[in-house]
Amino acid sequence: MKNFDGSSSLMASIWLVVLVVPAVVLVAVEGVTVRTVAGIVLLVVFSGVYAVAFGMIDQWPRTLTMPRRYLFWFGVLALVAAATAVVIGSLAAFLVPFFVAMLAFPLPPALSLPAVAVLVLGSTGLVYLTEPDAMPGALGGTLVSPLMVYAVALVTRRYEEKAHLEHELAISRERESIAVDVHDLLGHSLTVVTLKSELAGRLIDTDPAAAKDELEQITRLSRTALAEVRSTVTRMRSPDLAGEVEAARRALTTAGIEAVLSPDVSVAGVNAHLYSWVVREGVTNVVRHSRARRCEVVMTTDRVEVTDDGVGCAGDGHNGDWGNGDWGNGLSGLRRRVEDAGGTLTVGAGPGGTGTRLVVSMTGES
Repeated sequence: MKNFDGSSSLMASIWLVVLVVPAVVLVAVEGVTVRTVAGIVLLVVFSGVYAVAFGMIDQWPRTLTMPRRYLFWFGVLALVAAATAVVIGSLAAFLVPFFVAMLAFPLPPALSLPAVAVLVLGSTGLVYLTEPDAMPGALGGTLVSPLMVYAVALVTRRYEEKAHLEHELAISRERESIAVDVHDLLGHSLTVVTLKSELAGRLIDTDPAAAKDELEQITRLSRTALAEVRSTVTRMRSPDLAGEVEAARRALTTAGIEAVLSPDVSVAGVNAHLYSWVVREGVTNVVRHSRARRCEVVMTTDRVEVTDDGVGCAGDGHNGDWGNGDWGNGLSGLRRRVEDAGGTLTVGAGPGGTGTRLVVSMTGES
């Protein structure tokens, strides 16, 4: 599966070991019967769908928007859970925490809390009405475990928000440091250049040789200052791939464009630095020029693609070879970076002849 996120699926699958409990209880109470076998099979099916859902929810089905894609997988799980509940009865309470996880981890508390409350109260009431003898033991699945899962989700979200704020603060401090460095460099250098140019102006008639010497010093000083400024600014302009992917997600979301981005940036390997520039320039073009509704970034070890469903290469007054305007200048610079790294950059129509597809290949394949 090209777009399967194995790491997310694995993290979600770890908790599926809990479903061993209802399977063991079912066998211990009833032995090996048709109901037991059917119940265990449905528990296995639920586990498989749950694992696949977490691996595919960011990418598939492609024809659906992210909210509808989320509802699709939630609905599939709900159908399997309903069938399981029909077969194993109150033991299906062990499935409730998994639905809480699907609600609590991706959604903000303002949305997840009401949904989780309805789920917990509804499942508890359903068990009480259909199998009152299972109470209060079923509360472990319908109430206690869901609350624990929700608490873990809140702590995880708080930790991620804190880490994000710390990252943004570090970037802000770095930019302030760079601004101070540039100010100091230019302030000193321009002051000296001003003084020397005034001196050269006074000497040009009375002592041309001395004036020439001052002008040569101004040239050397200007070149040195320019090199120092470039070196300083490079610290700010050298992108980080994970940071660029997250920045791209925020930019696309802000522009109202659905962002479908590769979740695992580690596949870039030694090309991570170059891919950072590709993601930055490609997504910037999509936001500024494409008028797209969807943008997808896919990367492998030797290839990265930025595809949108917008107006295409010739849209917004730009010609097919990207030679005009700021867009062309930006891609010209990116092309030089890619070629210097030994790769190739191609830009053309997207799948089906619509939108735009930017491809950087390190193997020479377009």
